[in-house]
Amino acid sequence: MAAAARAAPTAFSAAGDEGDDVMLIMFILMAAIIGAMAGIGAVFAVFYVAAQVVQRVRRFVLGLDEDGVSERMRRQLLSDEDSRQSYELGRAFERQYPYGSVNTQLTADQQTQIRERGVDAWEFVVNLDVNAMLQSRTEVLFMGGENCVQTNLPLPKSNSVYYFEMKIVEKPADVSMWIGLATKPYPAWRMTGWNRYSAGYCTNTGRVHQNSPFQGAHIGEELLVGDILGVGYQPRSGIVWFTRNGRRYKEIVSGMLYDLFPTVSADGPCSFSANFGQRGFVFIEANVKRWGLGPIEGAMQPPPIYGADQNTILLDTASTPSDDEEPSPEDTVILIDTANMLRAQSPRQQEQRQQRQPTQQRSRRDARPRTVHRPPLYQKEDPIAAQLLEAGSTSLVATVDPNAKQVDSPPLPPST
Repeated sequence: MAAAARAAPTAFSAAGDEGDDVMLIMFILMAAIIGAMAGIGAVFAVFYVAAQVVQRVRRFVLGLDEDGVSERMRRQLLSDEDSRQSYELGRAFERQYPYGSVNTQLTADQQTQIRERGVDAWEFVVNLDVNAMLQSRTEVLFMGGENCVQTNLPLPKSNSVYYFEMKIVEKPADVSMWIGLATKPYPAWRMTGWNRYSAGYCTNTGRVHQNSPFQGAHIGEELLVGDILGVGYQPRSGIVWFTRNGRRYKEIVSGMLYDLFPTVSADGPCSFSANFGQRGFVFIEANVKRWGLGPIEGAMQPPPIYGADQNTILLDTASTPSDDEEPSPEDTVILIDTANMLRAQSPRQQEQRQQRQPTQQRSRRDARPRTVHRPPLYQKEDPIAAQLLEAGSTSLVATVDPNAKQVDSPPLPPST
C-alpha cells in the first residue's frame, strides 16, 4: 500500500509534464506560423517599395511622366492645341474630383428600384453640357464633337460576373467611339479610358486604353456599323474583358476595383444601342449563365384594373342624417354663393335651397326687364334707314313699293 501511495504522485507528475510539453510545442508552432506570415508580408512590402522606387528612378532617368510616356512623345502627341487643352482640363478634373469624393455606391432606394424594375432600372443620362440626345432609355445619338455619356446606376457587385453589349447603329468612318467602364463623375469631353479609373475599347483601332490617352493594348479589330461590342466585369477581382460579335478576346484589364458605370464616348456624330440584359446577348455564354445587370422582369405588381373592387374592404360610408338630428360639423359643406361669399350650409339647408331655386329663377325671369329690339338711329337722309323705321322691323330686306319713286344713292368715289 505504501509503495502504491508513493507511485501515485509520480504518475500525476509525469502527466503534468506531458501537458506542459504539448502546450509548449503548440506555442512554438503558433509563433513560427506568425513569424512566417510576418516574414512573407515583409518580403512583399520590400518588393512593393523596391518596385515603386525603381519605377520612379526609371521615370526620372528616362524623363517619363506618371503615365510612363516620355516628355518628347507627350509633346508630340499633344502637339494639337485642342488635344493639349483637353488633356490639361482632364487632369484638373481628376484633381478636383478624386475617386471617392462622390458616393456612387448603390443606395437603398436604388436597390429597391432594381428589385421593382429589374434590368429596366438602368438607362443612360445625358447632361446639359453633352451634345447628345436620348432616343430611348438605352439608345443615344451623339450630335457632334467630343462627348461622353454614362448610365444612371453603377454595376452591381453581388454576382461574380456582369455583362452588357453595345451595338453601333450609325458611325462615319472618321468617327471613333470608346466603349467601356468608368467611375463617376467623369469628364464629359474625354474618351473612355483616357482618364483615371476607366477602361475603354476604341472602335477604329481595336486598342484598349486604361487610365491614359497615350498607351493602349491592341487586342482586337476595327468595329463597323452593325458590330456589337460586349463588356464583361468581374467585381471581386476587378477584371474587365471584351467581346466582339459574340467572340471573347483573351486579353483582360485588371485593377478595376471601383464603382464602375457603363460609359460610351465619341469624337463625332454617331449613335448606339445598349443591351443590359433586357433581350438576348450575342455572346451565348452570357445568356446561359445570366450575366445581365438585373432580372428581365422586376417584382413591381401592375396597378389594379379601374373599377375592380374584389378582395377590397369598405372602411366607411357616408350617411344622411334625419330631420330630427342636428347636423354635425363633419356634415357641413362650404359653398360659394352668387356673390362669391363663403357660406356654411347643412345638407337639409342645401335641399331646401335646391327646392326654392326653380321658383327664384322663374321670378327672376319674370322680373327681368324686356328689351325692345329696335334698329339704331340712322340719319334721315338714308332711305333704307327711313324705310326700316317706318316698317318697325329690323329686317334688312325692306318692302319697296314698285310704283314709288326710287331715290338715287350718291355715286361711289372713283377707286384709286
